[in-house]
Amino acid sequence: MLLGRTAECARLADLVDDARRGRSTALVVRGEAGIGKTSLLAYAASIADDLTHLRTHGIESETGLPYVGLADLFRPVTDHLDRIPERQAAALTGALALGPAVAQDRFAVAAGTLSLLGAVSEAGPVLVVVDDAQWLDPYSLDALAFATRRLGREGVVALFATRDTDEAASRLAPVETLTLRGIDTDSARRLVADEPLTPHDVNRLLAEARGNPLALVELPALLVRGGHRLDTGAPLPIGEILARTFRSAIDRLPAQAREAMLLLAVLGPRPLAGTERVLRAHGLTYASLEPAERAGLMTVEEGAYVFRHPLVRSGVYHGATAVRRWRAHRTVAHALQDAKAPTALERYAWHLAESGADPDEQVAASLERAASGGPGSLTFPLAARLYAHAARFTPDDEHRARRLLSAARAAQAAGSLDEAADLLDRALGHAEHERTRLDVRQLRCYVDINRGRPARAREQLRAAVDEARRVDPALAAVMLGGITLTELAIGDLTAAKATSAESMQIAEAFGDPSAALPVRLLHALVELLGGDAEEGRALLHELEKPLAAPDLAFPYPVSGVGGLCYLAAEELDTGHALLDRAVHAARASSTVGLLAHLLGTYSVIEFWRGRWNASLAHADESARLGEDTGRVIEVCRALAAQARTEAALDREADCRRHEAQARALAAASELPMDAARARGALGLLELGLGRFEEAVQHLEEVREFSLANGRGDGLYLSWAADLADAYVHLHRTADAHEVLRVLDHEAGRGDRPITAAAAARVRGMLEPADADRHMDRALARLAHVQAPFERGRTEFARGELLRRQGRRSEARRWLQRGLSTFERLGASGWAARAAAELHAAGGDRVRTGPTPLDGLTPQELRVALAVGRGVTNHEAAEQLFLSVKTVEFHLGNIYRKLEGVHRRAQLVRLLSQSGDP
Repeated sequence: MLLGRTAECARLADLVDDARRGRSTALVVRGEAGIGKTSLLAYAASIADDLTHLRTHGIESETGLPYVGLADLFRPVTDHLDRIPERQAAALTGALALGPAVAQDRFAVAAGTLSLLGAVSEAGPVLVVVDDAQWLDPYSLDALAFATRRLGREGVVALFATRDTDEAASRLAPVETLTLRGIDTDSARRLVADEPLTPHDVNRLLAEARGNPLALVELPALLVRGGHRLDTGAPLPIGEILARTFRSAIDRLPAQAREAMLLLAVLGPRPLAGTERVLRAHGLTYASLEPAERAGLMTVEEGAYVFRHPLVRSGVYHGATAVRRWRAHRTVAHALQDAKAPTALERYAWHLAESGADPDEQVAASLERAASGGPGSLTFPLAARLYAHAARFTPDDEHRARRLLSAARAAQAAGSLDEAADLLDRALGHAEHERTRLDVRQLRCYVDINRGRPARAREQLRAAVDEARRVDPALAAVMLGGITLTELAIGDLTAAKATSAESMQIAEAFGDPSAALPVRLLHALVELLGGDAEEGRALLHELEKPLAAPDLAFPYPVSGVGGLCYLAAEELDTGHALLDRAVHAARASSTVGLLAHLLGTYSVIEFWRGRWNASLAHADESARLGEDTGRVIEVCRALAAQARTEAALDREADCRRHEAQARALAAASELPMDAARARGALGLLELGLGRFEEAVQHLEEVREFSLANGRGDGLYLSWAADLADAYVHLHRTADAHEVLRVLDHEAGRGDRPITAAAAARVRGMLEPADADRHMDRALARLAHVQAPFERGRTEFARGELLRRQGRRSEARRWLQRGLSTFERLGASGWAARAAAELHAAGGDRVRTGPTPLDGLTPQELRVALAVGRGVTNHEAAEQLFLSVKTVEFHLGNIYRKLEGVHRRAQLVRLLSQSGDP
């Protein structure tokens, strides 16, 4: 037990015990330098002898080296790579420089990290220790954070130690955090009791150290050895006090010792042979470090000198003059200049840059060649770093801009949107040629859209289009398509129509087929949303073959836009099939950013098809993956989709929570349409609960947004049928007729059976004398469409009218049908309204009961749906980015919750019967 850390040690002991019981947990230990984070991690390791230990620590000089921390962590267990899914193993092997790299984004590596931890845990519980996480490279930290958030029943305990820095903590959110404070005074006195200090010095030491264990342990020893007084002047942060004290001790060392320590500080931990070679190049040996060891500044571990604490290393490096630091970096760079491996080349380039070297085209060209080695040679993150280093050494501004653009493309492909945006901003500052500036602006557009800034992206592209017309008309067409995409993301259909028409005109005249495809697909979407729907449908059908192919990486995911097209065309089965294939392919390749995009639209299609459990599962996963990848737009879209499904299910608290989250995120970014979609979900919620005034209040806001932006009504942003329904129940018939005109217009734009059925239903509600004909027409339009909620609403509306007309026997038949549909779907608010009408009509309620899946959590739903497709536990784990043990745990919970379901075959049969295969 550590002195003064009883509660903290007990907490770590509980986490280790949880791992022994098969429960995975994680903890971030946070605090200032010297507060005892490393000691706590060491304590955890000391009480976990029976666990498999995986350790790594961040090195300040290696923060920019992709996956160096992960490589260190997994070095003891690389023999387990053949036990994880092949694609993930390939991505992880490439990232760890153990084999050929693969062209996948960084979340394929994150998924592999999760799978590898799961594979290691199959032999027993695992302890993961990451010290100095604030200096771990962001790629390793993101992969570990991704895995940690998805651990469940593997028996893995992950411990991270980090300084009081926001970046590392934000990357690890929402992992539980333990913030360390100074130890109590009694413990502090016991810690220094054996030091040869006067009572006055002890009191001064306690006051200055403020309970910091490292200060209490190190300062007395350094004071005694150095023979100087404890006098730091005005109160300082404890890290600065320690740094000053360490620098004072360093300054007393012989010159050769200081030079050797500086080389080690620059070089970082390396194999003995490499370290000795660098020392010899500087006329030094390991013997030069003996004075530092005697002073307590260096220790020997595994036959090599290491710094006693990171603050010592920092004191050595930052205490040296700029000239000495440059010389040390140049020595290390010289030792690495003949390196062939891309990771060693990246270190060479970094050290050369830190040495103050001037731009050198020969160096830049060699780094660019390494970065552009092609598929299988290196990962996207490392390619981005090498391109950026090549740009640093490029003398010519235009060439520097092109290399920064290449770095940005690699960073975008790696899923690092913020890094890509920064590189593009730098590239624009150096670009001299028009085409280069246009390429930079175009890529920045797509980065900004994903980051939730479509208005900014539109602004940038608009400023560049006229220039593009002169340089490359085909590029101008694609850029106009990009503007169309931003306008659709914002919800401005009026602007999107004009822009899309312009892009189509240029693409047909000048564009090549590959450039024209996304432009034509967007034009089809625009026409389906608010133009000539039949023209849009015909164009969509022309594009069915390319839509069936894998997604294009640039400029945007074709299958995602295709799914929105089929949703707008109300061809739900075709859209479902397209997205099902695309989602499967994205899961197989661990393309997490694309998967987040696809699942958002998939969720909306599943809502209209009445597969609400699947809809919730897809939306929940889309939101989580969107957060992981920094794709704000996908998070916002998914939250709005969740809110609508929860509204239909009468999950009021969840609906309101997700609606508020979606609106807040939309307001903080540039996504007003998703705010409107979320507001529409509240309208549906109130309508289902019979609170018509409240429903009108919300839905009128949606109507105002929709009409102001040239939109009518559709399945993605739906409001008209709901608002008309509320108006009818409030006897506001004139207002209802006005909304009906919107529905009639939308229904008349082409073969749109769901919209046509809604229009017929509303007309029947407004024209009771002719209601039978209108309701028959509505049900006929729904007969060949899988839209059970719409059918149930029509049956219910017909029964309501019949009861009010005194046709009680007929009313009971239709009300019971509507009630049964609502109960099968789990639409409890609507079912309550139907049951009340049925009772008023003199009928007895025949309960069909809710769907058996209603009691499952979103995670359990995803597992159930995966197993329902006939996949194995290992395949489900790969597809859902979970470990096998977590899948098994959720499957056990599913069997306990579902009555009469104890085997996979029974689960598959139940899902098939409930319409959720």
